[in-house]
Amino acid sequence: MQLPFRRRMKVPHTVTIPVSVLKKLETAARAAEQAQDALEDYLLSQNPRFLDRMRAARASHRARRTRPLPSIKKP
Repeated sequence: MQLPFRRRMKVPHTVTIPVSVLKKLETAARAAEQAQDALEDYLLSQNPRFLDRMRAARASHRARRTRPLPSIKKP
């Protein structure tokens, strides 16, 4: 049994969205991405293990203990 107020509606294949709304969504998306990056940077800066690894990597780089990229990317 189908209720009278539940008629099937035709849904258009395309939806028109004002450019101003799309620009606001784009701005919000950028802000969210920047906030996520800032949070990730902060969390990494508070992680002692990560900081130790970064210090060791910098020391290795300064001491020229590096390997060429092709030797790392072997198939």
